[in-house]
Amino acid sequence: MKKIQTGKSLPELIYDSVVNAIVEGLLKPGERVTQETLAARLDVSRLPVSQAMQRLRDDGFLSAAGRRGLMVSVLDESFVAQLYEFRGGIDLISAGLAAQRADAAARERGAAIIAQGRAAGKAHDLSALIDADMRFHSFIYELAGNRFILDSMEAHWNHVRRVMRDILIVEKNQQQIWDEHEAILNAVLSGDVQTAELLARQHVETASDWLQREIQSCSEPTKRSGNAAM
Repeated sequence: MKKIQTGKSLPELIYDSVVNAIVEGLLKPGERVTQETLAARLDVSRLPVSQAMQRLRDDGFLSAAGRRGLMVSVLDESFVAQLYEFRGGIDLISAGLAAQRADAAARERGAAIIAQGRAAGKAHDLSALIDADMRFHSFIYELAGNRFILDSMEAHWNHVRRVMRDILIVEKNQQQIWDEHEAILNAVLSGDVQTAELLARQHVETASDWLQREIQSCSEPTKRSGNAAM
């Protein structure tokens, strides 16, 4: 985590720094987070850290850890299911609207994003992969031309970034995701509303199902050890 070196609003900057650390895996799920530690790592006073931590808890990035204070929230199946249900509706509508409203300039922009994503995959650059994935979906939302879509997604964007890391960190998912992105883009650019909507919905459902299975499989050893101790 980089130290804060700007005169802007410290609570907001601290919030962003901690969220980025969670997304990038520098702060692990279940890891304890204290005012003292964050203040030292970011080279700031404890008061703005306290304000940022309250917002991080309100937004679900930090959660109570009993007497240990706060910890990085652990993703669970229910959270992932609900986040992707929300995204499924947004992405379906966005793809359909984008297919109706995309102009000639969209082809070049979309192709550049696809190329960026595939290059990041070949370079095994996880941060660049996440950035490219976010750029692709932002591009579709922009093509949809509905400001409420952009506003709605912005409010939950960091949660989307976080779960995308867990998906993109697995190499076998990277090729499939960018193949799906390219198929969605082609349907949008051809003005095929029905196909664009279908592919966008399937793209979200596939990601959601995969991540929920991963969460479930990772929790099974814990459940078994817990049962054995009973």
